[in-house]
Amino acid sequence: MKHLVHNIRRSLTLRMMLLFLATAFAISVILHLTLGLALKNQFETRLMPHILQYQQFIRKEIGRPPNIARAAELAGRIPVDIYIYGPRVRWSSTGKHIDPRDIDFRRHGKRRFQHGEYNGSIILRSSAGADTVYLGFQRRPLQRNGQPILLLAILTVLLVLFLSYLGMRRLFKPIGTLRNGIRRIGDGELDHRIDIRRKDELGELADSINDMANDISAMLNAKRELLLAISHELRTPLTRSRVSVELLDDATAQARIRNDLDEMETLINELLESERLNTRHSSLNLVASNPDRIIRSLADDFFTNTAIRLNLAAGIENMQLDKNRFRLLVRNLVSNAVRYNRNDRGVVHVTTSSGDGTLELRISDHGEGIAQDQLPHLTEPFYRPDPSRQRKTGGYGLGLYLCRMIAEAHGGELGIDSEPGVGTTVTVKLPVRLASRTEAEDS
Repeated sequence: MKHLVHNIRRSLTLRMMLLFLATAFAISVILHLTLGLALKNQFETRLMPHILQYQQFIRKEIGRPPNIARAAELAGRIPVDIYIYGPRVRWSSTGKHIDPRDIDFRRHGKRRFQHGEYNGSIILRSSAGADTVYLGFQRRPLQRNGQPILLLAILTVLLVLFLSYLGMRRLFKPIGTLRNGIRRIGDGELDHRIDIRRKDELGELADSINDMANDISAMLNAKRELLLAISHELRTPLTRSRVSVELLDDATAQARIRNDLDEMETLINELLESERLNTRHSSLNLVASNPDRIIRSLADDFFTNTAIRLNLAAGIENMQLDKNRFRLLVRNLVSNAVRYNRNDRGVVHVTTSSGDGTLELRISDHGEGIAQDQLPHLTEPFYRPDPSRQRKTGGYGLGLYLCRMIAEAHGGELGIDSEPGVGTTVTVKLPVRLASRTEAEDS
């Protein structure tokens, strides 16, 4: 049942068919009721006087008192049922009798004839001396009630709707092709094109999507070329500046300029890396990796004399990771924690764990913390919680943004919890995708 409801919610064709079905059923019922009432009113006002007049001629033919032989001859010649009941006679032209007590007779106008209904027939009553003559005219000789007519109408509507459904399925068939094509383009297959050879709106939509895919592909190619050009053009003068700095005699000025050049190179690298990752189609160099081993190696290379404590218990040997970008993520987060940590309160904790197909990396410091209203903005590019901070303490506001990009490129997420006066914890959750045996051996 849930699967059916889910399909109805997702299928435009099914929803349209259900709407048409409900509408058709409602129209059938309304038409049946309104036409029935209209016909009944017409029968009472237009036809009943003629029937009463016709009854007078039949009564004259039967005679007074009633002549049974003549009544039988009339019943065989014209479509009328005749019943004659009296103290000494009980006769019916059909062989079956009626019970007058079951009929609600009423007078029509000022005439002395009375009429009522019995089993779908109009029964007219008149007296003939001591006897009473009942004439029965079948109102609906083929159907006793309106149910067969309503059923036939519903079946006809269902047949028409079924034919309409087949037509709509053919008409909307390209929607499935469009949906599949959009999904493939959205997943990064920018060379995929939707093949719908139609001249209607759906064909125009397919052409528009293909044109959009061409434009996106061209823009991404132009973006890649621009990034390569920026990387080349900016790093070349940086290299020349480093060479010139080494020729300075003033050691203080030399150190200051060297630091500025290092910051500029870091900024360029972070900008380029952020732009590479700021797309759903970012390419990662995924290899079989042990995240705990990467973090230990990083700590040995850059944080040997730093107050950090490792608690690495992920225990994953062949997780698919982009090693260089994972190292960059961990290095940026640990560097931030070390920069703002107060060693008199405790050391920086780096913890890993795994479960439910997820690697969780937690980096906690004992710094001053960050206000709650600023937490949602920390991973935005060039955002700093305190605008008054100097570059040497506040950075450029790209580190956490780049970390978020790296986590999302791996299919994960990055979250930040902080309490002023207590400290900050950054949590990274990455889905564990294990490498195949061949990939693990190649790595």
